[in-house]
Amino acid sequence: MEENDKVSACTFKKLVDRSNDIILLTNGKFRVEYVNDAVYTVLGYRIEDVVGKSLFQLLGPAKASILESFIAEGDKKISANGLTEVAIQSKDGKSIHFDIDLMDMRLDPEVKGWVITLYNISKRKRIEEKLLKTNTELDHFVYRTSHDLRAPLLSALGLIELAKRDDEWDKEGYLKMIEASLNKLDVFIESINRFYSNEKLTVRKEVVDFDFMLQNAITGIKNMDPTGNIDIKYTLGKISDLYSDPNRLKIIIENVLSNSVKYSDDEKTASYVNIDIQITPDRCKLRFDDNGIGIRKERLNRIFDIFYRADEGSQGSGLGLYVVKDAIDKLGGHIEVQSEYGNGSSFIITIPNFLGAEIAGLKYD
Repeated sequence: MEENDKVSACTFKKLVDRSNDIILLTNGKFRVEYVNDAVYTVLGYRIEDVVGKSLFQLLGPAKASILESFIAEGDKKISANGLTEVAIQSKDGKSIHFDIDLMDMRLDPEVKGWVITLYNISKRKRIEEKLLKTNTELDHFVYRTSHDLRAPLLSALGLIELAKRDDEWDKEGYLKMIEASLNKLDVFIESINRFYSNEKLTVRKEVVDFDFMLQNAITGIKNMDPTGNIDIKYTLGKISDLYSDPNRLKIIIENVLSNSVKYSDDEKTASYVNIDIQITPDRCKLRFDDNGIGIRKERLNRIFDIFYRADEGSQGSGLGLYVVKDAIDKLGGHIEVQSEYGNGSSFIITIPNFLGAEIAGLKYD
C-alpha cells in the first residue's frame, strides 16, 4: 500500500509538472511554496523566481484586496469578486490571460494553504477580441453601407423631382447630374462586390499574366480621368513566373490605382502614377509611386481602416484601401506606405510567390 502511494505520488507529480496550466501551492498568507514547470514554459519565469515570493508579485497587487474580500465572504463565488480572470506579464513583457481557480486547503494537515490553478486562455481572448472587432466592423459596415447606398439614389430622385417642376429645365444638365449620381452608386456597389469576394473566396494558385492585368486596369482607371492628365506607366521585371491569386491581385492593383487617380493634384501641370513590378521565385514586389496630394502624417496609420477617408473632400467609398490590405493579408504579404503631404505617395507591396511551395496557414485551390 505504501509502495502504491509512492508510485501514485510520483505519477501525480509528473502529471502536474507536465501540465500546460500553472499550478501553485501557497501557505495561508499566499506565499508560494511550490509551482510547476509551466511557470517557465508559459511565462518564462524560473521556479526559483516564484517560490518563496508573494503570489501577488505574480498576479499583481491589485488582486490582493479582491482576494481578501473573497476570503472574508467565502460563500460568494470568485467570479462575483472579479477574480476569475487575470492578466500576467511574462518575463519578455507580454500580457498573458488566465482563468484562475482557487482551492481552499488551509484545513488540510498536509497542505495548510491554497492550491491555485492558472488556466491559459490567451488563445480564447484573441478569438474573443477578433469576434468583437468583427462585430464592430459589421455594425459599422451595415450603417455606412445603407447610408452610402441611399445617398446617390436620393440625389437622383431629387433631381428628377426638380426636373418635373422646372418649366425651362435643362434636359441635358439634369441627365448628366442624374448619371453622375448613378455612377457613384455603381462604383460603391462594385466596392462592396470586391469586399465580399475578398472575404469569402479561397486563395487561388495560378500563373499571373501581369501585362494583360495591368493593361486592362490602366484602361479602366483612365476612364475615371476623362481629361487624360494622369500619365500611368509600368515596368515589369521578372526572373520567374508569379503563382498567386489573379482575382485578389486585380483587386489590389485596381484599388491602389483608383486611389492614386482620386487623390491626384489638380494644381500640378503633369500628374503621374509609376508602377514597378519585380518577380523572383520567392516573392513579388509591387511599387506604386504618384505625385498626388499625399497623405497627412497623422492620418497614415488609419488609411486601411474600413470606411476611413483620409481627405475630407473625398468622394470614395472608404472601402478601397481596406480591401487592399485585407487581400494582401490573405495572400500572406505586407504593405508599406510612404507619403509626403503635397508631394505624393508610394505604396510598396510584397507578396509571396506560391511557385512550388505551400504557404502555411493559407487555403487555396
